[in-house]
Order: sequence, then C-alpha cells, then structure tokens
Amino acid sequence: MSYIRAQFVQRDETGRIVKGSAAICEAVYSRKPGRKSHSTQRQVERLGKVLWLSEDGKSGVFLSKTRGLVEYNAVENQFFEVSSDDPRLAGHDLFPSPGAHTVFGDAYLLLSFMRESGIAGIMREVFPRDTDLQRFLCHSLHSILKEGARITCDLFVGKSALSYVVGGIPQSSLRTDTAFFTMMGDDKVKTAFFRAWIRHMRKTHPGFGRGCYVDSTPLPNEAADNPFNALCSHGVGHVAVQTRLVLVLDEATGLPVWFTLIPGNLLDISTIRGVAKDIEATLDIEMSSVVLDAGYVTKDLVRQYGIGTAKTMIARMPAKNGFPHKALYAAVKGMVGNGKYSFVRNSHKYFGHRKKITLFGTEIWAYIYVDKYNAVVNSTKWITEHPEEYEKLTMAEKTWMEVSFGYFVLISNIEMTPAQMLDCYFGRTEIESVIKTAKEYVNLLPLCKWNATTISGKITLDIIDLIVYLLLRKKAKGEKKSITELLGAAQSLMCTRDNKGVITIETPNKQVREMAKTMGCKIPAYIKTADLERLALGKM
Repeated sequence: MSYIRAQFVQRDETGRIVKGSAAICEAVYSRKPGRKSHSTQRQVERLGKVLWLSEDGKSGVFLSKTRGLVEYNAVENQFFEVSSDDPRLAGHDLFPSPGAHTVFGDAYLLLSFMRESGIAGIMREVFPRDTDLQRFLCHSLHSILKEGARITCDLFVGKSALSYVVGGIPQSSLRTDTAFFTMMGDDKVKTAFFRAWIRHMRKTHPGFGRGCYVDSTPLPNEAADNPFNALCSHGVGHVAVQTRLVLVLDEATGLPVWFTLIPGNLLDISTIRGVAKDIEATLDIEMSSVVLDAGYVTKDLVRQYGIGTAKTMIARMPAKNGFPHKALYAAVKGMVGNGKYSFVRNSHKYFGHRKKITLFGTEIWAYIYVDKYNAVVNSTKWITEHPEEYEKLTMAEKTWMEVSFGYFVLISNIEMTPAQMLDCYFGRTEIESVIKTAKEYVNLLPLCKWNATTISGKITLDIIDLIVYLLLRKKAKGEKKSITELLGAAQSLMCTRDNKGVITIETPNKQVREMAKTMGCKIPAYIKTADLERLALGKM
C-alpha cells in the first residue's frame, strides 16, 4: 500500500506549513537473509514541496515539479486538481499578483492574430478545459515571442500581461511542466488539432492536404529512453544519435498537414507509405501527389509510381547502384551545348531534356538537367583548390568534371516540359525553409525531454507554434514587414492593472499602431481582465 513520507516539515505559529518535502512510498515485502524486517521502503514518486497535510498524514496538497499544484490521497492512491482559491493554500502566495508594470503589446497582438486567423477557435476545440488551454498559451506564446532570448517560460509569463489571464496556474510549474508535455504527447491531442486545422483551411483551400511535399530532418539529441533514437549520419555530416522528424506540407500553401517521428536510421519508401496511411486513417486525406528527396527513392518507390499511375510523384534520382544516374548524361551530352534545350530560371541557365526510360521494369520519365552556372563556378573552384588531383584525372574524368557540379536527374510519372518539371520540384525548397524556420525561430531544438511521450508532446507544440509563425510570416510579408518588427516593437508597450481588474495600456507610438493595424486589431486604451481572458481563451 502507498503512503506519504514527509520530511523536514516545519510550521509557523498559526500551524501553516512553511517548509518540507514529501514523496509517495510503498512498503515492499522482502525475504533477503540478514534483514531484521521483512519489508523495505521504495520511493514511487517525489511530490515536491508540502503545502498542506491532513492530520492523519494520508492526504495533502503539494507543489510538484512534474505535476504542478496537486492533491494526493494515499488511501485512494489518486491525484486531484486544486483550485487557486482553495482555503488550504491561504498565505502561501502561490498565485502572486502580476507586477504593476507589465509587457502588454506583443501578447495582445499575437492573441488577436490567433483569433483572426482561426487558431484560437481551433485550440478552444482541442482544449475545451480552460486550464489546459491556459497552459498551452503560456508555452506557445513563450516559444513564439521570446525571439531567441534565453528566458524560461515561467519568467516570460511573469513579465507578460498573459499572467493576468492564467492566474490559476502556479508560475513555477511552467519551468519544466512535464504534465503539460505528457498531455501534448497524447495522440488524441495531435489528431484533434490536425483535424480541426484541416477543416479550417479547407474553408478557403478545398484541396488542402491532397498534394504534399514530404521530407525529414534530423533531431540530434541525448534524450534518455527515447525509442526514436538511432545512430545515423544522414543530414548531419557525422554519426550522431538522432530522431528524425518527417514533415508533410501542403503543396499549394506550404503549411504543415501532418508530422511523425521515426528512428534516425529509417529513411525509405516504407516511411512514405507509413505517413500516407497515417494521414488517410487519421485525417481521412488521401495524398494524391508527393515530391521527394533522393533519400526516399528506392526500387519499390519506382515500381509504385510508374507512368499511368493515378497518384503522381516527382523525385530526385539517387546516384547509387541500380540507377542510371551518370549513364543518362552519356546519352544526352551531345545536346548540352544546343540552345534548343536551354532555359533560364532564377538567373541560372539550365540544360534540360526529358527521356522515357525503363527503370526496374517500370516505365518512367527521366528529366536530365545541367545547371550551367553551378557547373562552371564549382568545377573552377575545385580545380583551383586541387590542381594536382585534377592533372591525374583521365580525359573522360576531366570532361565529366566540367558538368558534374551542376548535373542532376529527376524522375516522375508526369509528362511536362523540363522547365515546368523543375519549377514543380523546386517548390519543395519550401519545406526546407519551413524546417529551417522551425529550428531557428520556434524552439524545435534542443530536444531535451525525457521519454517518448514528452518528446512527442514537445514536437506537437512546436509544430503548432510553427504554423502560427508561418501564418504570421505570410501576413508580415504582405505588409513588407519582418516578424521581429511586428512583435518586437510591441514589446515596449506596457500596461498596469488596478484592483478592480481594469488593465490600462500606455499610449502606443506610431510604429506600434501600424503593427496593430497590420495584425488586424487596434490597441485599446484599457481593457477588462475578463475581456482579455475571453480573447485568450477563444471565447470572443
């Protein structure tokens, strides 16, 4: 049977506990020789700081580092929520009033944008319970608004007007918040978000999610007990323990549709099949087209997407055994200098030729390219840096060197001009931009949670934040502003709150007013705390 073991408990003259810690323990029967007792004590879980204990010591209220503010009853062996106005917490000052002078502008603009973009309504659907949504907002706004600053979530919220509307959450519990990331790691939360997100996007983009880019990125880490970890060198240039994030983006908008985590050493057609099945079963979406990197291209993939297949595929041909990568150049090298096959894209001049080939018994189109700019610049650089090695090359090898730095082949079951195909393929660079944004601006790394559930929870939060950030970036780009300009300038706008719950906002300068207009809102002279809470919780 479990029991509460309290240590170093001290009380003041009123009987209120001012010091002490506790843990859940249980007596375990043991028959080891030499023991005077047939039982030993085993710690099940640390409860953290003791705030209140019943007279019999069988229940209490604790401030846990992993669960936050909770009540534990040893007789029932259950945890219970504790409200901020619980009389047992009197005098502990767990919910301090926010500072008199608090940052208002950035949180208000972002909350207003989340309402206007529909994200607030989606999150209200995902988290119908206010306390869960409040915790999400704390972590989400911290991730998006901290702009690279090394400030923890609890300190960020304490300095923000967001603290006015999340008073039911002990600020100290936000630093690690294992309970929150465990909740976010539940597949039900991930599925509920993406279903609501896709329904929302299809109001304006009916085909959202049917044509997709798919790519993955390594997440090197030292997270303990992470079943996704494996030794791999793909994407990092050296062998490292890593998890891989597979990201699916909508072809038309460049916005995430789904993600999954896989072991770091797994990267092949089975990944694509697994992702496609996940999306079809979970979101009722059938991916009708994919654009893939060479790492996904295998014999099975080619056979699955031959000419005449209903679903379409564009992929880069790998330079490995079984693929006629270099041999295709030999078949067209006499055409490379012919202006008939040249076109210009993004200030680069390309040779391009389409050729029907049979690959692994399957008919497919091969699109053969030479980026003449990269070929000349990079071959010249290599020859300059390796003159002795160049002199040792055969004539055929020197001829190949002239084009090898700009040569590549795409394969597809779609027939179009080489210029059109290249435009379609280069659209996948959008996913590279999205992954870079996730890593640089939305706290995707470092991956430092402790188990598979919390790691999945962190990535789920990160992808939701990434969607908000990408929507913000589209808004900012339309107004020729950067996100730093949009939100950074607003951090200077402060506010105060009186004892009646009225928040008075400083007079915004011209720059802040312009930012607010860009975000589709106005900075009020004052706002009631209840109204700010309704805005934050998607109730207005």
